[in-house]
Amino acid sequence: MKRTVLYLLIALLLINCGSHPQTLSELKSEYVTIYDSIRVHYKLWNELADSEAKTICFVHGFGCDMNTWEKQFEAFRDIKDLQLVFIDLPGYGQSDKPHVEYTLDFFVHAIDKVLNANGIKDAVFVGHSLGTPVCRQTLVVTGHRGALVDVDGVYCFYDGTETPEYVEAVNQFGHAFDGDNCREVITGFVSSLAGKETPQEINDYAMSVMPETPQYVASSTMQHLIEKRWWSNRQITQPVMVICTQNSGLDPDNKQKMLRLYPNLDYTELTTCGHFIHMEQPEMFNNKLKAFIASQIKNKQAYEVKNLFEKSTEDYRRSALPLGSSKNFGNANVKTFCQIFDRLYATGIKDPAELYRKGIMEYLNE
Repeated sequence: MKRTVLYLLIALLLINCGSHPQTLSELKSEYVTIYDSIRVHYKLWNELADSEAKTICFVHGFGCDMNTWEKQFEAFRDIKDLQLVFIDLPGYGQSDKPHVEYTLDFFVHAIDKVLNANGIKDAVFVGHSLGTPVCRQTLVVTGHRGALVDVDGVYCFYDGTETPEYVEAVNQFGHAFDGDNCREVITGFVSSLAGKETPQEINDYAMSVMPETPQYVASSTMQHLIEKRWWSNRQITQPVMVICTQNSGLDPDNKQKMLRLYPNLDYTELTTCGHFIHMEQPEMFNNKLKAFIASQIKNKQAYEVKNLFEKSTEDYRRSALPLGSSKNFGNANVKTFCQIFDRLYATGIKDPAELYRKGIMEYLNE
């Protein structure tokens, strides 16, 4: 009898282990509807995460779908305090492909609807290629807060210094997909995205998916992408991580251009990697993304501690001072307090309230 029970327990354990999704394709497909009839496909991992969990929203590039993020799902699926959202932009993947204008705002509306449907306000938006301006626009025009991760994103620089030749080149690219030869144009475009060391399976993926984009979707997407109204050079002050590659034809001053857009910038420029950085160098990319997210969690906790520090009443501040102390919290040395916070955080104290209490005591004793 005992042996039978043991076998049953082992069998149940194996069943539970087997039910844990190992690939992105195994996640359940979900949909939201925008503009009454257009269905947007997405997948959500760890939807039962608590309210303190960090959300990463992954947005693919032109001609692709959410499957470009397979290596990221594998790397982040077992981190319990993370919620992952993967979206097929309308016109791509398993989302509907209506005959409409494919503007950045159209894509942003889809992302906004997915996040709102799941009660998500704060996220790290990770965009590849076309996904970068979509994520950037999401932060600019919606109420969603968070940070931006740019994976070899698309940019048009209209700052008053652009030459007529530059404007003409951008315009030609934006209209290259207008004709009946769209499939051939996309095929040639895909070939240009590979780096010297890009694995063949990545080229095969891109070649199997991107040329299948309907001509009207490709043409409308690119025509609207190059419109000046999306490229106001408005700064995003939230934390931004840019990982790009020279293989995409970066200007020598690309970092300076990024700094003008993103003053709070973490910048990495690769040399020989192809356009699909997150697929070609997943270990490097995932480690950088994990470190970036960890810094965001720390910054959020620091902000919470700062709020506790600033919102304390004057009476409480004065009553907390030792008799005869010359320190006044109303004129506290914030730099010193932040240094104390960093030391305490490094020892493993993560709770904002505990950091606040211990930080106050250490500050008073200095």
